[in-house]
Amino acid sequence: SSFWKMRNLPYVLSEQIEIDEKYVQKSHKGVSIPSAKPRKRGEAASKRGISNEKVCIITAVQRLGKAVARTFNMAKPTSEDCLKFGQHIEENSYAWTDGLESYTRMLQEKQCKRTILKSYKEYDTVNHLNNVNSFHNEIEKQYEIYRGVASKYINRYNALFYIQREVQGMDAQEILVYVLKKLKYSIHYFFIRQIATDALFEVSF
Repeated sequence: SSFWKMRNLPYVLSEQIEIDEKYVQKSHKGVSIPSAKPRKRGEAASKRGISNEKVCIITAVQRLGKAVARTFNMAKPTSEDCLKFGQHIEENSYAWTDGLESYTRMLQEKQCKRTILKSYKEYDTVNHLNNVNSFHNEIEKQYEIYRGVASKYINRYNALFYIQREVQGMDAQEILVYVLKKLKYSIHYFFIRQIATDALFEVSF
């Protein structure tokens, strides 16, 4: 039995969507691995740039709407990773992305029109990634609060990140109603012994 068995439909964004990646340091927080050199909090990775020491969080924000964050891989996402992420994108939406070509096949299959923005110099009042960049800033703040996140649990935290974004400004009663509504369409089965062993990159939200 897998860790999660979800009967709800994927969380889907539509209309105008900004898509980008957020990279965080790979972490074995809470687990001792003899072959891995311990790294102090805040210490840079041993490899420069985007390497297999970086966990990729593919993020998307619907303008004036909700957000999604998912992890499938280390380093830059492949076309296959983006196709998996495509379950969260409604067909015939309009997308703004950076220059990563891995999104191309997914957006073509979803029949989504696309504007590519390779730098801030190309931004204007309509064409920008400001909303998804703001979401990245929120993720960074949460990482600081948690003092890092064990990479094997990353998709649990990804779900928490976009739920926290959605409930901003709600009072306690509104948050309770929001959570109950989410649970109404989801049934989860798992064995306690699986919590420490399952590969969580494959968890669906």
